[in-house]
This record gives sequence, C-alpha cells and structure tokens, in this order.
Amino acid sequence: MNRRLLAVPALVFAVLAVAGCSGKTRGTANPEPTAASGGSETSRSAADSAPRVPEPLKTANITSDACATINADGRSALGLGDGSPRSTANGPSCTFQEAADPGNQIDVTTVTANKNGLQDVYDTKANDAYFEETQAGGYPVVYAAALDDRKKGKCGLFVGVTDELAVNVLVQYDNGAGASDPCSVAQKFGEAMIQTLKVG
Repeated sequence: MNRRLLAVPALVFAVLAVAGCSGKTRGTANPEPTAASGGSETSRSAADSAPRVPEPLKTANITSDACATINADGRSALGLGDGSPRSTANGPSCTFQEAADPGNQIDVTTVTANKNGLQDVYDTKANDAYFEETQAGGYPVVYAAALDDRKKGKCGLFVGVTDELAVNVLVQYDNGAGASDPCSVAQKFGEAMIQTLKVG
C-alpha cells in the first residue's frame, strides 16, 4: 500500500482544524466551490482582495469528478497514471500517481463546500504557512498550505477556475526532480488543468 495515501488524511484534518476557527473550509489539500457558470458580481464586494478569473472555465464535470480536472494528454505530459476518485466532506477528490514512481502523487480536490472561489483562500491566508500569488495559463493561482513542507516534496496550489470555484492541487513527491521542486509540478498540473477545462 502506498504510504502517501495513509499520510494525506492526517494532513487534511490538520488543515481543517486550523481553518475551522475562521468558519471557512480549506480543501483536502485545500479548497473551493461550485458552478460551471461565470463570476457573480452580487456575491462579491469591492473589498474582496482575490483577483477575478479572466473567463470562467467549464467546471460542470469536475464538481462531481475531480479526476476530470486533467485529460489524457495532460496526464501523459506529467507522467501520471489514471486518477483514483474519492469523496470528501469538502468535495470530490482524485489521486494521481506518477506512472514510473507511485511514491510520487498529486491529490486534487474540487472543494464545493465554499462558494467564493479564491476569495475564501484569501480570507483564511493568516492560517497559511506560505501564501504566494502567481498565474497559470493566464488564470489566478495561489501557492498556499497550513504547513510549509516544500523542502520535503510537498506543495499546495489553489487555482481559480471561476469566481465562485477554486481547485486545490497538492503535490507530494518523494523522488526525482519534483521532490526538490514540487511547486513546479503543481504549476504544470494547474496549466494542464486549465487547458482541459477550456475544452470542457
């Protein structure tokens, strides 16, 4: 059995415990929400700090199946096998293992528990050990996690796919280049996911 699969739930509960104080849910590796339609002007105020998505992506499939976040071409480019889906309290999740080394894996969660996309991530950033804004494929993303294990091959990334929904990507690599630079793997996954969701 892959020891990574045993370690993930503990991390999830630790993250949720920290986030519970604020009343916002962080994802399995972390967070966000729902619809396949565009941004909602009525649900966000001028005080919101998170950047808007340039154009809402097609998210209908991933709100029920997080394995649909990346297509076969994207998995092949990253050397990943088919994903293993599971349900969590935060939303659908999927684990992708590296085909050549199952000790390397990426956990993806479409967190439908929250309804404000990246804004919910920004609202709880005080709980994060790191919080770094950037972009992937022209879409806003944030590197963030409650524990900073980047030197141990782990990196958390949130991708804003609509103004109401973000997807959390958690890279956990034991070996290879990804173990020393897991955030670059997360970035590549995020870019591949955006390309997948543009097609729908």
